[in-house]
This record gives sequence, structure tokens and C-alpha cells, in this order.
Amino acid sequence: MNERVIRRMAGYVLARLPEARFEEVVDPRKGPTKWKLPALLSAMVVAAMAGCKSLREVEELTEALSPELRRKLGFARRQPDTTLRDVVCALAVNELRSCLHRLVRAAWRRKALTPDGLPFGVMALDGKCTALPCWDKKYIQQKTNPDSGVPYGLARTVTCTLISAAARPCVDAIPLPASTNEMGHFQQAFDSVRKTYGRLFRVVSYDAGALSEENARHVVDSGKDYLLALKGEQRTMYQLAEELLEPLEVIASTVDVLDNRTTVTRRLTLLSVAEHRSLGRAKGAAELVWPHAKTILRVESVKTRGGVELWRESRLFVSSLEEKALTPKQWLKSVRGHWGVEVNHNILDVAFAEDERPWIHSAALSALPRVKSSTPKGRESACTRFWLVVYITECHRIAKRPDCAADNCTSSCEPSASRR
Repeated sequence: MNERVIRRMAGYVLARLPEARFEEVVDPRKGPTKWKLPALLSAMVVAAMAGCKSLREVEELTEALSPELRRKLGFARRQPDTTLRDVVCALAVNELRSCLHRLVRAAWRRKALTPDGLPFGVMALDGKCTALPCWDKKYIQQKTNPDSGVPYGLARTVTCTLISAAARPCVDAIPLPASTNEMGHFQQAFDSVRKTYGRLFRVVSYDAGALSEENARHVVDSGKDYLLALKGEQRTMYQLAEELLEPLEVIASTVDVLDNRTTVTRRLTLLSVAEHRSLGRAKGAAELVWPHAKTILRVESVKTRGGVELWRESRLFVSSLEEKALTPKQWLKSVRGHWGVEVNHNILDVAFAEDERPWIHSAALSALPRVKSSTPKGRESACTRFWLVVYITECHRIAKRPDCAADNCTSSCEPSASRR
């Protein structure tokens, strides 16, 4: 990276970091403190954007920065990893989420989140899991490895990504309670993102993890529309969709060139369901198609290399939008855009190696708030790629919580020593 790019990136960070307003975060520590909370949070965000994968690396980066740059970023000296660990584990989840909400609203006010190629906003929701060496009864769900029999915990969130924006930013990460799943918590997660960002989107998309008539009706009753992946769980509607879409012609297609010999072609078939509700084996209309469903579509993907077909896949979707609400190309863009949420997940899994390299190795702390950032994309919309992902539960100590005793733990409960 040349000096000019480094200067531009530093300028971007200096301009956008204050929008998080870390000074408004409530400090969970009592009494006088040596290390100020806004400086600690700023250091973690800057380190995440620089690719740091641990709190130790955060400390090393803050020590390596020049005094002038540290001063401009809001921390005048090295930030110790042990202090970072203690603060991060004590912070309330909504305090960190509020920082993200402020960043997104600031981006919206400067028109960095306007729909790109679509007439309105589309919000994609999808679940994300992170394996941990412990669990609790609030947010960390206990699981057992079927091969080894070793228990472990899963911290799960619903990731919310504004896929209609050019940068496809992650705008929220909503914790899933341990007692439920994506299907059962969909309405609460949807209500949360609608309350926070209701003006930013009209349509919510989700994969089959939240596919149910009750969830779809809740979206429509809330004044929004849905675009849901249709799977075999809704057997009657799925079979009817297959039958009706089969003879129809392709109305839009795209070709992605992966390399000189490999391409992926996607083809869209679309159907308005209004005139077909009464079809099919003497069943009532409500049993065939949801009363609020208005469009069914199929996207067929074909991957070829050197003219030889490698694989073919067809996916069905159902939507409460009228067929004419989008052009064929916009329908295809909306379906493909849903995987923007998976790009954010891939950054955590691959770039940050989240499961292999958690920022805190301590079973005495049941989960971790994480401050993450993805790589900026573009200039004005770069801030929209800046995001915080939060995994948190109640912080507890072994002496006070019997459910984190030694026989429930697969790693040491002592935090790693700080490098002083």
C-alpha cells in the first residue's frame, strides 16, 4: 500500500470515527479509571480495521503507532490488552449496538445509503453462529460434539445487512436467546430493526430459516414486504410453485465470469400468484398459497467450465410484492443481493478467523462483545462498510456461577497474561 492510500485511509478513519460517539457509551467501571473508555473503544475499532485478530495485537498496534497519529485517533498511549478485555466483557450489548446505529444514521443523513439499482431499500437478515468453550442459560446455547462428545457453546446473532446500498453494510447484529432459534426469534429481530431503521427499507429478505406463514404475515401487518426463500417445509405451496413455473420462459439472466474458462449463469422465472390461488387438488386457497403472497419466482444457477456444466441449482422464492413492483432485472438483483449478508459472515469466518481466534480465551466470561470492521469499499459509501458485530451474555465468574464450573468447560478459565 503506497503512502497516498495510507493517508487517505487515515483521513477516512479520522473523519468517520467520531460519528460513533464513543463518549456517550456508559462506562461499566466504577470509581476513577486510568484508561478512558472512548480511547479503549477507538483503539479496538482502529485495530480491527487494520486486521488485528486479538486483543494482544490491538495492544501491539497502539504501541507501534506514532504519537501524533495516536493523539488524532483519540488515545495518547498504548492500550493494554487486559484492560481492553475487562472493559469489553463488562459493556452492555445495547451500548455497542447504539454506536453502530449512530454510524448508520450518519451515513444515511449524508445520502451514503441510497438504494443502488433498486427503487427502495431491502434489508437482508440471516443467522450467524460462533463456537465458544462455555455456555449459559441466556444467550449461549449448549451443544455437544456428536463425534467427540465434548460440550461447547454457540453464540448466535441475527445479522442485518442493507443490501440495497452500494456497500451492503451490516447495520445491526441482534443476539439470539439460548432458548429459541431463528424461526422463533424472527419477529422480535424484525421489530427491532424496523424500529431502528424503518425508513431505510421497505422489503426484508430471509432464507428458509425463518420461513413460516406467521412470520410472513407479521411483516405485512407491520407495513413492510417480504422476500423469503421457499423450501419443502411449505410442501403444498412449494409443489404448486414448481408446477406453475416449469412451463414459463426465462425473463432475465446474468452471467458472471469467474475466470477465462468458468462462468455462472443465473436465470429468472417469475409468476404472479393472484390468478392461481384456487388451483390444485381440491384444497382451499389459503392452504395453497399464503393470502398475502403475490409473487413466486425461481432462480436457476448453472456453473460451466470450458463449456462443460459443473453443477445446476434451482431456488424458489415467495414475496408479498406485486410482480410489477420491480423489473425482472431488479427482481434478480434483489434475490442475488441477499447473499450480501453472507459476505459479512465470510469476513468474520475467513479474514478474522473468528472461530479459531476469538479475541478473548476465557470460559469465566461467557461471551464476548466484538468490535469488527470490514474493508472499506469506495469513498462516500466506505463508512457504510464500517460495522460492529456484538456477541455478548451476562459476565460471570466461576465462584458465582456453577454452570461454568470446570466440568462444563473445555478451556482454561484464566485470561492470558498481558504483555507489559
